Amino acid sequence: MMGVTSRDVAREAGVSQNTVSLVVRDSPRVRPETKAAVRAVMARLGYHPNAVAAALRTRTTPVLLFVARRDLVHDHVAAGLLAGVVEGADSRAFSVLVVAADRGAPERAADAFRARWASGAVVWATGADDPVVAGLSAAGCPTVCLLGGGRPGAEAAVVRADDEGGGRAAVQHLVARGHRRLGLVALTTQGDGLAPARARGARAAAEAAGACLLVERAPGWTVEAGLDAARRLLGRTPRPTAVFAISDRLAFGVLRAAAEAGLRVPEDLAVCGFDDAEWSRYSTPPLTTVDFPLRALGRIAAERLLDPGGAGPLAPVPTRLVVRAST
Repeated sequence: MMGVTSRDVAREAGVSQNTVSLVVRDSPRVRPETKAAVRAVMARLGYHPNAVAAALRTRTTPVLLFVARRDLVHDHVAAGLLAGVVEGADSRAFSVLVVAADRGAPERAADAFRARWASGAVVWATGADDPVVAGLSAAGCPTVCLLGGGRPGAEAAVVRADDEGGGRAAVQHLVARGHRRLGLVALTTQGDGLAPARARGARAAAEAAGACLLVERAPGWTVEAGLDAARRLLGRTPRPTAVFAISDRLAFGVLRAAAEAGLRVPEDLAVCGFDDAEWSRYSTPPLTTVDFPLRALGRIAAERLLDPGGAGPLAPVPTRLVVRAST
């Protein structure tokens, strides 16, 4: 059995179908008494506007795309960002559609916009030359990039955290604990901009304090990569008395390397990470880390996308040191 249509409402209320459409959109062109009468008929008949049909008529869709690399869709970073995007979209009665699009399928997100599945996109970009972002721009899709993946001067706005400030705060904390020979587990690649910013902040803090900073680079963000880099750090003579790893996963590798070497944490080696991943509080000992405000980043990105008055660059979202037993 077909549901109630706007034509049914119009016939029952004694108005045109166009008037019903205007009432649904709360248009000021309709007199208040007419709106009240039409809405009463809607309630009595159980009429619910067809959002898809309305979207096709107005060429807008109350949906945002959240675009992430296929291999990162299940990552805790993607989960945190998505939670924030959903929160920001929900405040404007928008829904969120997740799209796995990467260099192997760069047009997937742009095709979704062209098909009117969504009105804009929040993209966890892989770098300044991300073809997904370029494809969305070519399609005319309003886009906000997360974590610094946009290109300087590009149309897409960029929402990023204060990664450099977080790296600086981590090393300042270790220096304040009396450490003067520090280790840094960084990345061999520039990645999406997070790694160099965090390492840059760490170097600046060490230099300002006159502390020695020994650097070992890992090929990726994994625990195994952190373990290998930490083994090299702890094999130096003299070895560092504290290590800052630019992610919690890398820091977990440092904790494992310390255990292998028979070092007590924090008595023999202080360890600090970056991200404040959920499981960092359950490591042995619980990990001192820098909070990476994923939900706030996602929410701000969605709000910027949905705010027609938004303009100009966005200030980095502050990070926060979370001190636990590992330091």
